[in-house]
Amino acid sequence: MIIISNRPGQLGNLLFIYAHFLAYSLENNITLLNPAFYQYRSYFSTTSAFSFSRTRVFYTFCYLCTRILIKLKIKTKFINAIALDWGETVDLKKAPELKSDLCFAQGWLFRSDDLVNKYKENIKVFFKPTKYYKNELSLFFKQKFSNSNETKIAVHIRQGDYKNFENGKYYYSIDDYLNIIKNLAFIFKDKHPHFLICHNEKITLNEKENPDLKITFAPGHELLDMYCMATCDYIVGPPSTYSMWASFYGNAPLYMIKDLKKEINLDDFKIV
Repeated sequence: MIIISNRPGQLGNLLFIYAHFLAYSLENNITLLNPAFYQYRSYFSTTSAFSFSRTRVFYTFCYLCTRILIKLKIKTKFINAIALDWGETVDLKKAPELKSDLCFAQGWLFRSDDLVNKYKENIKVFFKPTKYYKNELSLFFKQKFSNSNETKIAVHIRQGDYKNFENGKYYYSIDDYLNIIKNLAFIFKDKHPHFLICHNEKITLNEKENPDLKITFAPGHELLDMYCMATCDYIVGPPSTYSMWASFYGNAPLYMIKDLKKEINLDDFKIV
């Protein structure tokens, strides 16, 4: 059994951690528990049911168990723990600790890309939203995107915490995002572009000064916005696991904004 016992980041990060461990557990027929996901368990059909193993109390217990095991350097075939520093990467298939009867895992970069690709459909089924959120998504698109001839382009505006993340390297102003939207409107001018704006804080776009742009704001809920992006034809945003998950889940090509001076081309859009 593997127990994921820490929370390095928010929803996007935790989804990717969960997905990689899930793929590994499917490949090796290993039981997987993720109490670290307690905050988001109500969003998904497979995790929404209550159980003690999905509570904050159990998460705290597992977190402390992991720290004790590591501090005392307890490593046996029956119980083990593995903890990664922030920038440290481990290939799940090359981590012998995971083969113990009970292994607690803490860290961000546990990875097995080939297994995630192999079990992608299983992962997507596992992270299917509950009926409530599916209905909300369906209603939103029915009301806001009823024209099937439009090309839906999601623009993820990430500010807030990005003022400090990587020393503000990917913190862009609203005017920067508006210029990107205008460039995309030109690129897709023959495909009736309709922009979906997803953001993590209150913003304003002066749409009256840009009447040629068709813009709709996402619902403003972390899961709904993410899965709205996944439903779009294209996604644009700064490097973020939030938009990366939307691309992965919805097979929507993503362009990550890393250089504001770079000219955007269709070939730059890639499915995660």
